[in-house]
Amino acid sequence: MAQDKPTASRALLARPPQSGNEPMLNLGPKNKPYTEILVHTTKRDYYECKGIVAPWFLELVVAEMNYFAELVELPFVNGEACTVSIGTDKSLTPGRVDLHLYTSQQRLTDCVRNEKCPIFRSMNLVRKDKVLYRSYFLSDMSRKLIAQHCVTDKGKLHSDTTCYTVP
Repeated sequence: MAQDKPTASRALLARPPQSGNEPMLNLGPKNKPYTEILVHTTKRDYYECKGIVAPWFLELVVAEMNYFAELVELPFVNGEACTVSIGTDKSLTPGRVDLHLYTSQQRLTDCVRNEKCPIFRSMNLVRKDKVLYRSYFLSDMSRKLIAQHCVTDKGKLHSDTTCYTVP
């Protein structure tokens, strides 16, 4: 019997908030967090999400990421193992802010500190005129899987593309 394409029924049960009292991200001048750097690499500075990412926004990003993860049969994340990275001057995208989600603290450590990331999930904010879109990237190198999705400021989903290509 042929298997149907997976639906996101389990992930759709999440009803995340679409906004909150706090700003999405607590960043200072030049988009730098007020917290200490967790890990510095040539291309990125990593920070813990706590104190930077508003709880309501993290809940929204986790729900959307799990929706996309279920579509490609990746394990869910809960938001507890989370980092924010900022592109350094040597990055292809200096100053770009990314949220990275992991299934466990061990996976976070393996990926950020040891640079072993067989499964990768990130979301970055893309400015379109005066609004922000959420561009998601999921990969599983063992399956040669790369999935990209864009969610507009109004919640419209554009699958199989980044927000950079969405008008």
